[in-house]
Amino acid sequence: MDSNQLFKYVYAKYGLKFEPIIPGSTETYVLMSPVDSGYFAMLSRIKINEEIRAVLDLKCGDFSDTIRDLPGFTDSVRIKDAAWVGAVLGNNDNLVKKALDYAFKLAMNGKQVNVAQDQYFYIPPDDVEEKYKAQPIKPRKNLQKQADPDIPDKIRQMLKLYDYSLLPQKGRAKNFYVQARFMADYEDNYAEYFAFKRFYPTYHDMNIGQLRSYFTWRSKLRKGDYQKTSTSYAFVYLYELLNNVGVNPQEGYDKLLDFKHNYVEKYDLAMEPYLNDWLKDYVLYYQLGQDEIDNCFAQEIKEDHDYLILRHPEDYSTEKLVAVFANRSSYWNTSKVIKQNQAKFTKLLKCVWRELLDAKKFGIAYYSAFVAKPQVKQQDVFLGSVFYNREKKIPTQMVDAARKYVFMNGTWQIHFDEPVKKQKTNLNTFLHELDRIAREKLKLGRPIKPRFIDQAVLKAIDAGIAVYQEQQEKAKIDQIKIDFSDLDKIRANASVTRDSLLTDEEKELEQEEQKQVEQKKEIEKPAEVKTDNESGLDKNEMFLLISLFKNQPWQDYVKKNHLMVSILADSINEKLFDEIGDNVIEFDEDNQPQIIEDYKEDLEDMFLKG
Repeated sequence: MDSNQLFKYVYAKYGLKFEPIIPGSTETYVLMSPVDSGYFAMLSRIKINEEIRAVLDLKCGDFSDTIRDLPGFTDSVRIKDAAWVGAVLGNNDNLVKKALDYAFKLAMNGKQVNVAQDQYFYIPPDDVEEKYKAQPIKPRKNLQKQADPDIPDKIRQMLKLYDYSLLPQKGRAKNFYVQARFMADYEDNYAEYFAFKRFYPTYHDMNIGQLRSYFTWRSKLRKGDYQKTSTSYAFVYLYELLNNVGVNPQEGYDKLLDFKHNYVEKYDLAMEPYLNDWLKDYVLYYQLGQDEIDNCFAQEIKEDHDYLILRHPEDYSTEKLVAVFANRSSYWNTSKVIKQNQAKFTKLLKCVWRELLDAKKFGIAYYSAFVAKPQVKQQDVFLGSVFYNREKKIPTQMVDAARKYVFMNGTWQIHFDEPVKKQKTNLNTFLHELDRIAREKLKLGRPIKPRFIDQAVLKAIDAGIAVYQEQQEKAKIDQIKIDFSDLDKIRANASVTRDSLLTDEEKELEQEEQKQVEQKKEIEKPAEVKTDNESGLDKNEMFLLISLFKNQPWQDYVKKNHLMVSILADSINEKLFDEIGDNVIEFDEDNQPQIIEDYKEDLEDMFLKG
């Protein structure tokens, strides 16, 4: 039955006409009660699976819950009210006519419910002043369908499992779950094929031909033979997997992915958004582990990672912070001054951003006000599917450090950072002001006009630039180093200068002293210098090290060779650091070098034995 046939049926049976809700419109029509002119039916044309279908909404009062659970019915499409039900024309037209009849009777009886046994016909008014009353018509005989002898016993038994005593809101999902478990291993090989279209489809919505068509298609699919079928059949198969019918959680996850790649991506891409959302719920509800979570929440994790960097810049490198700004704003990549001073602005940005996040100091919660705000959203588990929650207890599931799912009574409480409106504009404004003030304070380019921004942000920028400048000054001090490469030449030049200033008498005295020193060295037998070592010590360094170890004099040798004992000691410590892991020579209170007692044994093994 299409909309035109419905118009004729309503007029022939009730004497009423559908009227467009807006004059001249062909999209939505209403059927008004002759008693109070209130709507009791609404016909709409909507797009379902790329096809324009006629949907009829009916006002059936308290009986709506029962009608909604019948094959061919669903929630109302246009009017979101528990007293209304919806039906797609062309599905179970006989039941639709009965529901329409009930809605008409209810409208004619002032919403009284004791109308099941009466049939009314409304005669529209004409120019005559006589008033007509609705007259009861004898009901038609109930024509029962004879049982189909070709119904397989398994299907016949499954149909008997449906519990009509359950309320539709939860009973529909439970009945589907019970029937699905019963049919988990059933296979069929039906020669005919019947199409099937239904919102939130279940077995209960199918006739025998549709049931056999579905189970035949499912039997082939389980053997790897993927064939195009009605979208409603495909959703029923997904509902089975979401309820873990015939599979364990890991098998169900693998089959969902397999169905996505081999059916959805080839035949029905309109199903992909639903399946992607259900996969996320699936890995959390059945607690499959972090690898599966990372796979299903890849986009969310990538987004959350940016927010984690923005919220906790101290935990990440400066380069990663810059990458987030470059990705989430346009100003960073377009400012010529920033491009020309990339290294400087990279360090400057982190200093300023850390100051800006200090809300207590400047009286502004910049991150939550201008970037992203922590939110909690409640959402049904496997939203938009037929899923029976078995009162399962699930611990809190962490997607990442910024997103978690808390399970409560069949729903998720999702904690996440939601980007604020105009986030990109806010970040661009912040970067513009950072650029403007940095130009002024660091002399980086021509001045630019200010943009409107909170004064607390300007204070944070000033404070951040001050921190940056302090860091730069400290870095300059740390970078001061003494270059010892020319010390030998300086010493030699100093010695020549000194000799030129000595008198002949002073020179003779010095020579005499030198002879006495040499004679003393002969007697004391100074340490032999071992130059073939693996530590890279040169002859002078080896001399000092061995002399200190044997408590022998070293002063004359150092003086004669124009050396500085502090430099020799530093060089020895540096070359032996990798081997010993610490300095081996230190200076006492008299500023005299000595070997640290703890390392004498190690040094003896390295330089004296053998």
